[in-house]
Amino acid sequence: MIKFIFVWLLLCLFSFTQQDLNLTLYNNIFSWVQYLGFYQRSLATGLFLILVFSFFWLYFKLLKHSFSWRWLILLVLISLPAYPLFSYDIFNYLFNAKMVLIYHANPHLQTAINFAFDPMLRFMHNVHTPAPYAYGWTGLSLLPGLTWLTENFTLSFWAMKLFIAAFWLGQLWILQKLVRRLFPQEPWRFWLFALNPLVLIETLINGHNDVVMMFLALLSYWFFINSKKFRSLLFLLLSASIKYVTIVLLPLFSLRGLRGVSSQAEKIDLPTLFSVALLLVMFIRPGQLHSWYLIWAFSFAVLAKPKWLISIFTALTIGAVLRYAPYLYFGHWDPPVYLLRNLIWLGSLVFAKII
Repeated sequence: MIKFIFVWLLLCLFSFTQQDLNLTLYNNIFSWVQYLGFYQRSLATGLFLILVFSFFWLYFKLLKHSFSWRWLILLVLISLPAYPLFSYDIFNYLFNAKMVLIYHANPHLQTAINFAFDPMLRFMHNVHTPAPYAYGWTGLSLLPGLTWLTENFTLSFWAMKLFIAAFWLGQLWILQKLVRRLFPQEPWRFWLFALNPLVLIETLINGHNDVVMMFLALLSYWFFINSKKFRSLLFLLLSASIKYVTIVLLPLFSLRGLRGVSSQAEKIDLPTLFSVALLLVMFIRPGQLHSWYLIWAFSFAVLAKPKWLISIFTALTIGAVLRYAPYLYFGHWDPPVYLLRNLIWLGSLVFAKII
């Protein structure tokens, strides 16, 4: 585990290779790393690939063991100051909360560009569009957003990352309960998700809010298998109030009926159906196949009965991280980056056989 933590520390340090040139964070003490990312792209890409392959190699070795949750807390603490790799979404979360609390504006009706005087717009992306998330996330984001009252950007940045990390820990808590209930002899299923490099990078470094949605979705499934249908429905709707996506699970829940279940319906493997459905949803917008979207399906895939399905989804998480390499090398998302990214993701399926 020590080696895993060390590589994680190196990845968090590597994240500063992507720090926006218009953002001064920690008085730019990582400017030498930033120079590597912007002006030594071939070297940065090579280092990234070495770190990613090392991280996944250690990850698979660790699945044979179980660990204390103190190691998971340590992962959170190490990643707290890390800069979001390849994504600016967390800055949009922060600014949307700022719009409500400081500017008293609705981020679903107004856009960031309306506040062009704010210094955050120097490095933000997607400033011409309103908040793409549901109102549930906007409401929740106001909790860490209260730190804006201090007028301290770094503190607000840390608060948002800690807030999302807390939901990641919550998701692990309910996932562990599900694994112990459904697969008491297979604790590796829990660690397969908890230590997965894609989940760690996209959640603890990049600060994506997908784990918030999936924590509520897994909680919904927990109440469902415990025959608490109203609570199950409630938490599924709360999950959909974050990013809408999990509403596609609602008709799948009905396959077992609302009152009593038949012997045939009881055999339906809902986690398998959920994971496939959430994977397919990603392709509704083929131009927006973001790597972190795979967290939706992977959250349920680790609970699926078919081992081959778990292997496929785990292989896809490898490709989901590796597909950042073309962007890192070229420095943009224009052709041929889009094609290369998707070829890498498709090619990662060869790892399924090895897994």
